[in-house]
Formats: sequence, structure tokens, C-alpha cells
Amino acid sequence: MQPRGAPSNFGGLKEEPLRASWPAMLVDPSCYLYSTIGVASAHFEKQPPNNLRKSNFFHFTVALYDRSGKPIEIERTAFVGFVEKEMVRI
Repeated sequence: MQPRGAPSNFGGLKEEPLRASWPAMLVDPSCYLYSTIGVASAHFEKQPPNNLRKSNFFHFTVALYDRSGKPIEIERTAFVGFVEKEMVRI
């Protein structure tokens, strides 16, 4: 384990030591709880503009919810690429 605050090999994220007070089922990746974690629904709270071009800068807000209906908080995002109309399957 690296010293606290030193960048790890995971995209500059810091590796933090596990807290001894946490139940083992919350820190063990093989736990059955992780099979229920996921995004159940998403919707736009603020839509991107209709006249969007690849050269434009734009903002939009997407709300994500888990299977119990609670909002999912996202700490960091990154732009990956545009999805062209030809690439969309309905």
C-alpha cells in the first residue's frame, strides 16, 4: 500500500486504508450485496440544446437512481465521445 495521499495506479485516485469499524460485508468485493448494486433508471433534469454540434460546448444534467429509487451520487465524470445517430439501436 502506498503512503496516504500518494497517487495509485488507478487514474490518479488515492488508495485509502480500510476502516476497521466497517462491517466486512461492505468492504469484501465477493459479498452478495454487490450483486444488487446498479443503475435502475436515469433521466435528464436539464436537456442538451436542440441545435447541438460537435464544436459546441454544452451542459446537461442526468439524474441516476439505484434499484431502491435512491439517487446515485457521481464524484467525477469524463467525456468519452459522441454517439452518432447511426450507432443508436432502439
